[in-house]
Amino acid sequence: MLQLFKSICASRFCWFLLFLSGIALEACGLYFQYELHLNPCVNCVYERAYFLGFVVAGFIGAMAANYVIVRFLCAAGFLASAIGGLLVTWEHYRAYTSTSLFGNTCKLEAQFPDFLPLDTIAPWMFKPLGLCSDKLDWELLGQSMPFWILIAFASATVIAILMLISFFVKKKTSNFDRLYK
Repeated sequence: MLQLFKSICASRFCWFLLFLSGIALEACGLYFQYELHLNPCVNCVYERAYFLGFVVAGFIGAMAANYVIVRFLCAAGFLASAIGGLLVTWEHYRAYTSTSLFGNTCKLEAQFPDFLPLDTIAPWMFKPLGLCSDKLDWELLGQSMPFWILIAFASATVIAILMLISFFVKKKTSNFDRLYK
């Protein structure tokens, strides 16, 4: 199975699919914000930033799929984005499902690093306008948006781990010598 995964990860198609997945997830977030008028909280904005990591890793991986070291670095970046997103989404899900009288709230302002202030570079995408504990009018199969984002990041984490493991699997070669004995 890992042999198959290794050959799939070596193709541009795999990385382009990651790129398109990241774009689709970002587009969903913008659709929810601007069409359904669901204001993003700080954790939503951080989740968008981690999905942007999928876009970057997928784009670079697709452009340089012939180079093993680039694919490895892109897979590591994909894993870092997936794990970071999983941790943020877990906090988001806990805040959203909290039954505490005072509720679990998140910060009101995003704190991006000084070298990449996404909230000032692209405020239309990364400026938080809502609270993490705000109940949403949107559900899919009876589950909330933080739940589905948690599923997306958990799935991405598993895929990224398999991608990284596949780098250490030796390529299987056909040994026909045994047929001539």
